[in-house]
Amino acid sequence: MGEFKIVISSDITLSNIQYVIAIQNRIITGNENTFIIYFTDAKYLDAAISVLIGTLPIYASKLNKKVLIRFRDNDNPIFKFIKKVGIYDYFSNSKVSKYISQKAIPFGKITDENMMEIYTDKIIKLAPIQLDDEASEILSVPFFEIYQNCFIHAESDVGVFSCGYWMPDELVFSIYDMGIGIPCNIRNHLGVSKSSEECIRWAFEKGTTTQVEGLIKRGLGLDTLRKFIYLNNGSMLLYTNDAYYTINNGKEEMGVLNVPIQGTLFIIRIKADPDNIYVVDREE
Repeated sequence: MGEFKIVISSDITLSNIQYVIAIQNRIITGNENTFIIYFTDAKYLDAAISVLIGTLPIYASKLNKKVLIRFRDNDNPIFKFIKKVGIYDYFSNSKVSKYISQKAIPFGKITDENMMEIYTDKIIKLAPIQLDDEASEILSVPFFEIYQNCFIHAESDVGVFSCGYWMPDELVFSIYDMGIGIPCNIRNHLGVSKSSEECIRWAFEKGTTTQVEGLIKRGLGLDTLRKFIYLNNGSMLLYTNDAYYTINNGKEEMGVLNVPIQGTLFIIRIKADPDNIYVVDREE
Protein backbone atom coordinates (compact mmCIF):
# COMPACT_ATOMS: atom_id res chain seq x y z
CA MET A 1 0.00 0.00 0.00
CA GLY A 2 2.61 2.56 1.11
CA GLU A 3 2.69 6.34 1.00
CA PHE A 4 2.17 8.93 -1.71
CA LYS A 5 3.57 12.44 -1.36
CA ILE A 6 1.81 15.41 -2.95
CA VAL A 7 3.92 18.57 -3.07
CA ILE A 8 2.09 21.90 -3.36
CA SER A 9 4.47 24.68 -4.32
CA SER A 10 2.01 27.17 -5.83
CA ASP A 11 -0.61 29.35 -4.17
CA ILE A 12 -4.12 27.88 -4.07
CA THR A 13 -6.64 30.21 -5.66
CA LEU A 14 -10.01 29.74 -7.30
CA SER A 15 -8.27 29.69 -10.68
CA ASN A 16 -6.58 26.40 -9.78
CA ILE A 17 -9.26 24.81 -7.59
CA GLN A 18 -9.37 21.90 -10.02
CA TYR A 19 -5.86 21.04 -8.87
CA VAL A 20 -7.21 20.50 -5.34
CA ILE A 21 -10.10 18.46 -6.75
CA ALA A 22 -7.52 16.35 -8.61
CA ILE A 23 -5.73 15.74 -5.29
CA GLN A 24 -9.01 14.56 -3.78
CA ASN A 25 -9.56 12.28 -6.76
CA ARG A 26 -6.05 10.85 -6.38
CA ILE A 27 -6.71 10.08 -2.72
CA ILE A 28 -10.00 8.34 -3.57
CA THR A 29 -8.65 6.25 -6.44
CA GLY A 30 -5.08 5.65 -5.26
CA ASN A 31 -3.91 2.30 -3.93
CA GLU A 32 -1.79 3.89 -1.20
CA ASN A 33 -3.17 4.10 2.35
CA THR A 34 -1.26 7.25 3.40
CA PHE A 35 -1.10 10.53 1.52
CA ILE A 36 1.22 13.33 2.62
CA ILE A 37 0.27 16.79 1.37
CA TYR A 38 3.36 18.93 1.70
CA PHE A 39 3.12 22.71 1.31
CA THR A 40 6.55 23.98 0.27
CA ASP A 41 6.61 27.42 -1.37
CA ALA A 42 2.84 27.93 -1.41
CA LYS A 43 1.92 30.94 0.73
CA TYR A 44 -1.71 31.66 -0.07
CA LEU A 45 -4.92 29.66 0.33
CA ASP A 46 -8.17 31.23 -0.85
CA ALA A 47 -10.65 31.17 2.03
CA ALA A 48 -13.24 29.67 -0.30
CA ILE A 49 -11.15 26.51 -0.78
CA SER A 50 -10.28 25.93 2.87
CA VAL A 51 -13.31 23.65 3.41
CA LEU A 52 -12.07 21.42 0.58
CA ILE A 53 -8.61 21.16 2.17
CA GLY A 54 -10.12 20.51 5.60
CA THR A 55 -12.28 17.63 4.40
CA LEU A 56 -9.49 15.71 2.64
CA PRO A 57 -8.46 13.85 5.84
CA ILE A 58 -12.11 13.27 6.74
CA TYR A 59 -13.06 11.62 3.47
CA ALA A 60 -9.82 9.64 3.41
CA SER A 61 -10.65 8.25 6.86
CA LYS A 62 -13.96 6.95 5.50
CA LEU A 63 -11.92 4.98 2.94
CA ASN A 64 -9.60 3.64 5.67
CA LYS A 65 -6.85 5.91 4.41
CA LYS A 66 -4.89 8.70 6.03
CA VAL A 67 -4.06 12.22 4.88
CA LEU A 68 -1.27 14.12 6.61
CA ILE A 69 -0.81 17.84 5.95
CA ARG A 70 2.73 19.12 6.41
CA PHE A 71 4.42 22.51 6.13
CA ARG A 72 8.03 23.53 5.69
CA ASP A 73 7.81 25.59 8.89
CA ASN A 74 5.26 26.99 11.34
CA ASP A 75 5.54 30.46 9.82
CA ASN A 76 3.98 29.33 6.56
CA PRO A 77 1.04 31.70 5.85
CA ILE A 78 -1.22 28.82 4.83
CA PHE A 79 -0.55 27.03 8.12
CA LYS A 80 -1.43 30.24 9.96
CA PHE A 81 -4.63 30.63 7.93
CA ILE A 82 -5.65 27.02 8.58
CA LYS A 83 -5.39 27.89 12.27
CA LYS A 84 -7.44 31.07 11.79
CA VAL A 85 -10.37 29.26 10.15
CA GLY A 86 -10.50 26.48 12.74
CA ILE A 87 -9.19 23.52 10.73
CA TYR A 88 -6.24 23.04 13.09
CA ASP A 89 -8.47 23.11 16.18
CA TYR A 90 -10.95 20.71 14.58
CA PHE A 91 -8.37 17.99 14.09
CA SER A 92 -6.58 18.60 17.37
CA ASN A 93 -9.94 18.12 19.16
CA SER A 94 -9.31 21.31 21.06
CA LYS A 95 -12.15 22.33 23.36
CA VAL A 96 -10.78 25.86 23.50
CA SER A 97 -10.36 27.89 20.31
CA LYS A 98 -6.70 28.79 20.57
CA TYR A 99 -6.08 30.26 17.13
CA ILE A 100 -9.43 30.98 15.46
CA SER A 101 -9.85 34.51 14.14
CA GLN A 102 -12.85 36.57 15.22
CA LYS A 103 -13.52 37.10 11.51
CA ALA A 104 -13.83 33.37 10.83
CA ILE A 105 -16.91 31.21 10.62
CA PRO A 106 -14.96 28.18 11.85
CA PHE A 107 -14.58 24.96 9.90
CA GLY A 108 -16.99 22.42 11.29
CA LYS A 109 -19.57 19.73 10.70
CA ILE A 110 -23.24 20.67 10.45
CA THR A 111 -25.22 17.76 11.82
CA ASP A 112 -28.83 18.91 12.14
CA GLU A 113 -31.37 21.71 11.71
CA ASN A 114 -30.45 23.32 15.02
CA MET A 115 -26.84 23.62 13.95
CA MET A 116 -28.03 25.17 10.68
CA GLU A 117 -29.68 27.90 12.75
CA ILE A 118 -26.67 28.39 15.01
CA TYR A 119 -24.20 28.50 12.14
CA THR A 120 -26.29 30.96 10.13
CA ASP A 121 -26.77 33.23 13.15
CA LYS A 122 -23.02 33.18 13.71
CA ILE A 123 -22.40 34.29 10.13
CA ILE A 124 -24.77 37.23 10.53
CA LYS A 125 -23.40 38.30 13.93
CA LEU A 126 -19.82 38.34 12.66
CA ALA A 127 -20.64 40.73 9.82
CA PRO A 128 -18.31 43.77 9.82
CA ILE A 129 -21.32 46.04 9.17
CA GLN A 130 -24.47 46.78 11.12
CA LEU A 131 -27.49 44.77 9.94
CA ASP A 132 -31.06 45.42 11.01
CA ASP A 133 -33.48 42.52 11.50
CA GLU A 134 -34.80 42.63 7.94
CA ALA A 135 -31.32 42.71 6.40
CA SER A 136 -30.24 39.84 8.65
CA GLU A 137 -33.26 37.80 7.60
CA ILE A 138 -32.61 38.46 3.91
CA LEU A 139 -28.91 37.73 4.23
CA SER A 140 -29.72 34.36 5.79
CA VAL A 141 -31.54 33.22 2.63
CA PRO A 142 -28.53 31.88 0.69
CA PHE A 143 -27.19 29.96 3.67
CA PHE A 144 -30.48 28.21 4.40
CA GLU A 145 -30.91 27.40 0.72
CA ILE A 146 -27.52 25.72 0.48
CA TYR A 147 -27.88 23.93 3.82
CA GLN A 148 -31.25 22.53 2.84
CA ASN A 149 -29.97 21.34 -0.52
CA CYS A 150 -27.08 19.54 1.17
CA PHE A 151 -29.13 17.96 3.97
CA ILE A 152 -32.06 16.87 1.84
CA HIS A 153 -30.38 15.63 -1.29
CA ALA A 154 -26.71 14.88 -0.59
CA GLU A 155 -27.17 11.38 0.85
CA SER A 156 -23.78 11.86 2.47
CA ASP A 157 -22.62 9.39 5.09
CA VAL A 158 -19.64 11.63 5.82
CA GLY A 159 -21.51 14.80 6.65
CA VAL A 160 -21.87 18.43 5.65
CA PHE A 161 -19.00 20.81 6.40
CA SER A 162 -18.85 24.59 6.32
CA CYS A 163 -16.22 27.27 6.59
CA GLY A 164 -16.26 31.01 6.03
CA TYR A 165 -14.42 34.25 6.55
CA TRP A 166 -15.54 37.86 6.74
CA MET A 167 -13.13 40.01 4.77
CA PRO A 168 -13.29 43.81 5.22
CA ASP A 169 -15.48 44.15 2.13
CA GLU A 170 -17.05 40.72 1.59
CA LEU A 171 -18.07 37.40 3.07
CA VAL A 172 -16.49 34.28 1.61
CA PHE A 173 -18.45 31.19 2.57
CA SER A 174 -18.27 27.55 1.49
CA ILE A 175 -20.30 24.44 2.25
CA TYR A 176 -19.36 20.96 1.09
CA ASP A 177 -21.37 17.77 1.51
CA MET A 178 -19.26 14.91 0.04
CA GLY A 179 -22.51 13.22 -1.03
CA ILE A 180 -23.75 11.86 -4.36
CA GLY A 181 -23.80 15.22 -6.16
CA ILE A 182 -26.62 17.24 -7.71
CA PRO A 183 -26.54 15.66 -11.20
CA CYS A 184 -26.57 12.12 -9.82
CA ASN A 185 -29.41 12.96 -7.45
CA ILE A 186 -31.51 14.53 -10.20
CA ARG A 187 -30.98 11.58 -12.54
CA ASN A 188 -32.14 9.27 -9.77
CA HIS A 189 -35.12 11.51 -8.99
CA LEU A 190 -36.30 11.97 -12.58
CA GLY A 191 -35.37 8.52 -13.79
CA VAL A 192 -33.99 9.93 -17.02
CA SER A 193 -30.57 10.33 -18.58
CA LYS A 194 -29.44 13.96 -18.51
CA SER A 195 -26.01 15.52 -18.83
CA SER A 196 -24.59 17.09 -15.67
CA GLU A 197 -25.07 20.55 -17.17
CA GLU A 198 -28.73 19.80 -17.93
CA CYS A 199 -29.19 18.58 -14.36
CA ILE A 200 -27.73 21.78 -12.93
CA ARG A 201 -30.01 23.90 -15.11
CA TRP A 202 -32.98 21.86 -13.89
CA ALA A 203 -31.94 22.31 -10.25
CA PHE A 204 -31.95 26.10 -10.61
CA GLU A 205 -35.30 26.32 -12.40
CA LYS A 206 -38.16 27.97 -10.56
CA GLY A 207 -40.35 25.40 -8.85
CA THR A 208 -37.68 22.74 -8.41
CA THR A 209 -37.38 23.47 -4.72
CA THR A 210 -35.36 22.00 -1.89
CA GLN A 211 -38.28 22.67 0.42
CA VAL A 212 -39.38 19.64 2.43
CA GLU A 213 -42.26 19.62 4.88
CA GLY A 214 -41.03 19.62 8.45
CA LEU A 215 -37.73 21.32 7.68
CA ILE A 216 -36.92 24.98 8.25
CA LYS A 217 -39.33 27.08 6.19
CA ARG A 218 -37.04 29.83 4.98
CA GLY A 219 -35.74 27.90 2.00
CA LEU A 220 -37.45 28.63 -1.31
CA GLY A 221 -35.39 26.70 -3.85
CA LEU A 222 -32.06 27.08 -5.61
CA ASP A 223 -33.70 29.50 -8.05
CA THR A 224 -34.10 31.89 -5.12
CA LEU A 225 -30.41 31.49 -4.29
CA ARG A 226 -29.54 32.37 -7.88
CA LYS A 227 -31.78 35.45 -7.80
CA PHE A 228 -30.29 36.54 -4.48
CA ILE A 229 -26.79 36.45 -5.98
CA TYR A 230 -27.90 38.57 -8.94
CA LEU A 231 -29.89 41.10 -6.90
CA ASN A 232 -27.06 41.67 -4.42
CA ASN A 233 -24.12 41.67 -6.85
CA GLY A 234 -22.61 38.59 -5.25
CA SER A 235 -20.98 35.58 -6.82
CA MET A 236 -21.55 31.85 -6.64
CA LEU A 237 -19.43 28.90 -7.64
CA LEU A 238 -20.86 25.40 -7.70
CA TYR A 239 -18.79 22.26 -8.25
CA THR A 240 -20.67 18.98 -8.37
CA ASN A 241 -19.81 15.59 -9.86
CA ASP A 242 -18.12 16.35 -13.19
CA ALA A 243 -19.51 19.86 -13.74
CA TYR A 244 -19.26 23.44 -12.52
CA TYR A 245 -21.59 26.44 -12.62
CA THR A 246 -20.59 30.01 -11.77
CA ILE A 247 -22.32 33.37 -11.45
CA ASN A 248 -19.95 36.33 -11.35
CA ASN A 249 -20.38 39.97 -12.36
CA GLY A 250 -23.83 39.20 -13.68
CA LYS A 251 -22.58 36.48 -16.02
CA GLU A 252 -23.13 32.73 -15.86
CA GLU A 253 -20.75 30.02 -16.97
CA MET A 254 -21.12 26.27 -17.00
CA GLY A 255 -18.66 23.58 -17.98
CA VAL A 256 -17.08 20.20 -17.36
CA LEU A 257 -14.42 19.56 -14.72
CA ASN A 258 -11.13 17.93 -15.66
CA VAL A 259 -11.69 15.42 -12.86
CA PRO A 260 -14.91 14.88 -10.86
CA ILE A 261 -15.43 16.18 -7.35
CA GLN A 262 -17.03 14.00 -4.70
CA GLY A 263 -20.42 15.49 -3.87
CA THR A 264 -21.22 19.19 -4.09
CA LEU A 265 -19.23 22.28 -3.15
CA PHE A 266 -20.96 25.67 -2.95
CA ILE A 267 -18.88 28.86 -2.70
CA ILE A 268 -20.69 32.14 -2.05
CA ARG A 269 -19.26 35.66 -1.96
CA ILE A 270 -21.45 38.49 -0.69
CA LYS A 271 -20.44 42.14 -0.48
CA ALA A 272 -20.21 43.70 2.98
CA ASP A 273 -21.36 47.19 2.09
CA PRO A 274 -22.84 49.45 4.80
CA ASP A 275 -24.66 51.39 2.07
CA ASN A 276 -26.06 48.26 0.46
CA ILE A 277 -29.69 47.28 1.00
CA TYR A 278 -29.88 43.50 0.81
CA VAL A 279 -32.86 42.36 -1.21
CA VAL A 280 -34.56 39.08 -2.01
CA ASP A 281 -37.17 38.28 -4.64
CA ARG A 282 -40.49 38.00 -2.78
CA GLU A 283 -42.36 36.82 -5.87
CA GLU A 284 -42.56 33.28 -4.51
